[in-house]
Amino acid sequence: MSFADLVVADATKIVNGEHLLMGGVPSSWGKQPVCAAPFYKRRYTWDGDLVMGCTIGCDFCYYRWGNNTADTIGKGKEGLRQIATPQQVVQFLEQSRLFKAERDIVMLCARSDGSMQVGEITEFLRIFPHQNLVFILHRVPFGKRQIENWGDDRRAIFCTTLTPVSEEFQGSPIKPPEQMVGLRRLLEAGIPAKRISVMLGPMNSNNVAEGVKLIEELAGIGIEFLAYRGCSIGNFGVASEDDKLRKVGFLDGKQDETSKPKGHQSYRMKNWLAPGVEASVLHTASECGIRVHRHTGTLYRDEFGMPIPYNRNNRSRSSELGPWRKVSPRRIDEYARSLGYNPLSVRETEEGYLVALPEGEVATEDGAMTVGCEFETSVIFNNHRIAPTLGDLAFYAKNHLFWPLPEGWETVR
Repeated sequence: MSFADLVVADATKIVNGEHLLMGGVPSSWGKQPVCAAPFYKRRYTWDGDLVMGCTIGCDFCYYRWGNNTADTIGKGKEGLRQIATPQQVVQFLEQSRLFKAERDIVMLCARSDGSMQVGEITEFLRIFPHQNLVFILHRVPFGKRQIENWGDDRRAIFCTTLTPVSEEFQGSPIKPPEQMVGLRRLLEAGIPAKRISVMLGPMNSNNVAEGVKLIEELAGIGIEFLAYRGCSIGNFGVASEDDKLRKVGFLDGKQDETSKPKGHQSYRMKNWLAPGVEASVLHTASECGIRVHRHTGTLYRDEFGMPIPYNRNNRSRSSELGPWRKVSPRRIDEYARSLGYNPLSVRETEEGYLVALPEGEVATEDGAMTVGCEFETSVIFNNHRIAPTLGDLAFYAKNHLFWPLPEGWETVR
């Protein structure tokens, strides 16, 4: 479906398989309910949750434009939905063949906020038997409870997003000064800076001045690195509230509101950042001596020592991530077959290793980035989709790539 098609999509429309895994069927479905999956995508990280929903309700939250997630955002505790128990989340990872223990980053609270599930996250950490890093996304300022429960676990990475606020840019009830208090609290409690990951954004011309001040302040308290991002708008069955986004300053009137990478049908604008805004970020970071990352791939690789794929959106990211590794095509062939694919050939090209699949067999981004990560190289497929279709979920189920899929998923068409 094109973005224009999505804007007029029925309120109960499930766009693709990732949409289904992300939020289950909408509350207005009227048929057999199907719940969300604990993890709904594997890109650089495994993005998942124990509890879905967020009482905060930032105006620009991605999940406001999902017809199966919008009712969980900014609705108070009534909007929170438990997806799985900690035991079920561990089982999902261990049973999913795309997951690699001791290596892959586990990202919790991708559709929620860690402050609303401290007990569940603590129990997950207690029973998760592997040494994978666990990133915990947390908008609310970190406090004593989080430090007591997660501070001694070296796998736990304290993550927060700071959105610079100005008269021209509002949109989030959580303000940076309070978050800075929480970050200082972590450092004073002895949490090393290497276990604190800050995302700065979204940013545009309306809040870049406040953004550079935050960079200076973060460097001043001892934060060593951060990632930064621009603005995104999309649609998974719910049209974005453009008038409201302009009023709060998220849309500044200068962005290319139709920019998106090829293949991202659900986005109208994805991570758009004006060159001047980025230049201000880079200049200030250089002056302060803080490391900054435009791409999360370099963040995970350079700051956390994680192996990453050098392919994304079925192209090499060598211009952003550097040169990809050389590897035996035979090894790629064998690994792809272990996941259920049936390559006709694997050959080296300028973009990376091209895997030719037979007609009717398609590698999704989940699979492609898993193969690329296995060899820390660029792996391109002749047949590729960014997100799985509902039909692709049958391949996921047959080969236990994500497993188990939510009960009743096969009834959704």
